[in-house]
Amino acid sequence: MLALVIFAIVAKGQLDGRQQEQRITAGRLQGDVLNLMKDAVNNYALENYPGLQADLAVSKMGTTLAPGAADGQSMSPTIANLIAMGYVTPGSSSVAQLNSGRYRVRLSKTPAGCVGVACNVTGTVYIDQPIRAPGTTNIAGVQVGAIVDKVGGDVLVALGNNPANLVGINGATIPNPLGVSEGVVGARVGFGASGFGRFLVINDPRDPNFQGNLTVRQNLAIGGTSTFTGPVTVNNTLKTTGNLDVNNCIKLQRDGRGGFNCLDPNDLPAGWSGGVRATDVVAGGSLMSAENPAAWSPTAPGKWTVITRDTAEAIVQTTGRVAANRLIPTGNYAPGSACTEPGAVGRSSLGPTGVMCSNSIWTPLAVVAAAGGACPVDGQGAVDSQGRQLYCFNGTWNLMLDFLPPATPGATCTRAGALGYQVPLIGGGSTTSVCRANPSGGGLRWFRIQDITTHLTFVTAYEVTHGSVVQKPSCTAASGQTSTPIPFLEAKVESSSDGGFARFTIDQGGSWLVQLTNGAGGALSASPAASAILQIYCNVL
Repeated sequence: MLALVIFAIVAKGQLDGRQQEQRITAGRLQGDVLNLMKDAVNNYALENYPGLQADLAVSKMGTTLAPGAADGQSMSPTIANLIAMGYVTPGSSSVAQLNSGRYRVRLSKTPAGCVGVACNVTGTVYIDQPIRAPGTTNIAGVQVGAIVDKVGGDVLVALGNNPANLVGINGATIPNPLGVSEGVVGARVGFGASGFGRFLVINDPRDPNFQGNLTVRQNLAIGGTSTFTGPVTVNNTLKTTGNLDVNNCIKLQRDGRGGFNCLDPNDLPAGWSGGVRATDVVAGGSLMSAENPAAWSPTAPGKWTVITRDTAEAIVQTTGRVAANRLIPTGNYAPGSACTEPGAVGRSSLGPTGVMCSNSIWTPLAVVAAAGGACPVDGQGAVDSQGRQLYCFNGTWNLMLDFLPPATPGATCTRAGALGYQVPLIGGGSTTSVCRANPSGGGLRWFRIQDITTHLTFVTAYEVTHGSVVQKPSCTAASGQTSTPIPFLEAKVESSSDGGFARFTIDQGGSWLVQLTNGAGGALSASPAASAILQIYCNVL
């Protein structure tokens, strides 16, 4: 039906042979490009079919399209997207040859409400402007007929008698994406799930359920667990929960024993229950690492480490270094008593602290004292029996908590003038509060320093009269701050002939000129003279 209509339109056009041939050629070229775009979209859909079915993002060659139906998303890739992902030749134009319309792609999952592999992914690639005869709103029959001839059975056209739909050769219709507009041209794209389900593609999430052998030439990554029913030979690294035998020279048993260097894991000296058997390591009840194990003795030279035991205690000996997360001594020794092993560490028998053997005396690692007791050196630190920090001040042990009491602004406190501290955010520093009584009542409470101080610092005050000149003070500030002298006038004795009062200063650079005037601008009167108090502050910012 579509072909008959197109040919009828061609006949009606009554074009001369040369013009008709030019338009047919232009239409065929446009059809060729539409075919290229159709093939590119089909390749895109084929390669990413499982992801499109599952509403997943689509990625290739560094370009990722988020799931969705908007332009530039997985169900509506732009021509620029298809170029970046390698489906369209670089340099290809997204603009149609016959008009200024652009190629648009619209994919969808059918039937409605389908889920995952039950969905077909089909759609349309079309030109978003109609192909019309010049100066009219009618379809350009010759060019569109040539496009139909080139694109073939997948072509879709909005005809004059049905401008609201794109019609296929077989009569199938889909809504016109441009609304009611004849001359819109496109092509069907996509695949049905039933036919596509026979093939696997990149990033396919389905189980292929292969029934024969599988050969992989390069690396293989398995995201989940795997079950092998036959022997497995691995020529590289392998992790397993069972026994492992690599070329009969590395044997790892499920019972924890291991043999290396082609040694038997069960080939151990008498009295050794085993663990790891290797050329350089022998482990069991004891552990030895030495350059010459057979010649080892506690006084042997060279590099060695031994962990063993005798009838009295366990022994760890080494000629090198020992590093550990922490050392927990269990022996108790009295501070001040004699010791014979320089550098030895133990526990103090007098409290929860450690002692070290230094100069043949067990010496406390930390001084233990009691708050209020005498101390020998100001500035010395200690801990009490509860582990709290003490500080020697004026010959007396003081709790560090007394120097750094916690303070919550607004909470009650006990000593006026005391400073307290709060840490609003761990690692963010502390803030300071002062304990004071509010003059309006309410008892002693913690007040934040910044709430009871201002930027103004009082300098001095003068009694001045109209015309007095007062030198500005020198206000200093720390680096990063500014300090400005500020005058403040307060009346003392004054009278005005017209009821107006004005008190202000005139900035003269290094000094202020005092002005005490009435409403008319004359000097205020008084006996012997009008005067005011000039208070001077430094404003530090």
